[in-house]
Amino acid sequence: MRTRLTLWLLVVPVVAWALFGFLGERLSSSLTARFGPRIVASGDGKFTEPQPFVKRRLKEFAELVTGASLLILAHRRVAAVALQRLPTPARWIAQGWSAFICLNIFAALAAHTVLFWTLLYTGKIHINNYTQYRIKQGLLEEAEAPSQALLMGASQTRAQIDARVLNKRLGRKIWTTELHFPGSSVYDMVLCLERLPKVRLEYIITYFSEGNIYGGHDNQRVMYFFGIRDLAAYWTLGPGKPGFDRNFVSGLMKDIFPLYRVWGPFVDRAQFWQTQNLKQEQYNASLENDLVERAQRAAKSYSMGPESRFQKRAFTTFAKMCRERGCRLVVCCGQSNPILDRALDPALRRDMMAFLHEQARQDTNIILLEESQLPRQVEGDYEDLTHVNEAARARFSQYLAEALEKLTRANSRPAVGTSASGHNNLKNSLPLVDDWQAFVGHAF
Repeated sequence: MRTRLTLWLLVVPVVAWALFGFLGERLSSSLTARFGPRIVASGDGKFTEPQPFVKRRLKEFAELVTGASLLILAHRRVAAVALQRLPTPARWIAQGWSAFICLNIFAALAAHTVLFWTLLYTGKIHINNYTQYRIKQGLLEEAEAPSQALLMGASQTRAQIDARVLNKRLGRKIWTTELHFPGSSVYDMVLCLERLPKVRLEYIITYFSEGNIYGGHDNQRVMYFFGIRDLAAYWTLGPGKPGFDRNFVSGLMKDIFPLYRVWGPFVDRAQFWQTQNLKQEQYNASLENDLVERAQRAAKSYSMGPESRFQKRAFTTFAKMCRERGCRLVVCCGQSNPILDRALDPALRRDMMAFLHEQARQDTNIILLEESQLPRQVEGDYEDLTHVNEAARARFSQYLAEALEKLTRANSRPAVGTSASGHNNLKNSLPLVDDWQAFVGHAF
């Protein structure tokens, strides 16, 4: 029986790869012919061609089958040796640790495949935020356009900009992926950018308001994006950096034990959407119905101090990372609901704009779209204090798509070179339009 199982574990990966090699194209075509429209609809604009998507998932299936088979064989070998050489209960401990280590290795392998995260998908509205993020991140390397753009930041970036509008207009030249994460601070964006695959990026676009710098951020996102490699840099961040709390410890533990990293999304998938709905309903119930009262409460958490100075330093680091990747950083200097804007100290806006103008003056890789240039948004355009409705989102997305289209036409960008140190050669990567403010004024 043991010999037969070992034989099966050796044969199954060979069969999986043989089937993929000989039938992968045919099977992906057949599945696309039958389920293509449904697959594209489920993708919600993350890709447009279902057949390449399906074929890559078939390849990932063969990879996961291979990994699982080899890990089971390795565990069986360790368990056999422990049974022969160790007394009870040491053999049980060795077998338990072997199984635990193999499960973590498999979780690490699976987490690098889109197939795994797609299996955890529970629908557009109820999906776990990290599951959604990892699916979109994994698809970055599969975009067929010659270059790409990213939407990064907190939920306000997602609420303002619809990637589907940008892709409808520019998708053949520049494919845009929305990679927001709710509640993200500038420091969180730095951690996210460090973990992106090395695809060719043309633009990184973010929507900025006072909350990005002065809003008093918590540390919940760092459990997903902070890891061992960030630990040394964290201690050098200086005053105002977020306190090292359980979220940072959780991020380190998820690096050490990959099974822990995927456990939350896996549990959410097992429970489907009830937990997600309950959390959202509890949050909605906790909010005041009176937006004016809510704005006054929210405004009290906005302030200048060590934390805001830290977020400014993080922005400088983020802009430098964009420059080193050879992509331009587009900052939409936007707004919140006018009800909240009126409740905020006007000094915050002046300080933010002075800082962004100084950064753009020092770094020509930064493009500032000022509030006066953006589509005007009134109280009726907002669903709450920070998120606009679909009509306002469509207007803003059309404006940004036109701006990027005109900028792209004006910039015949040469290929990005690479220096001996591995960083992008900026002389070849910077666009030809130097005065973006004058360009926008001329174009619009």
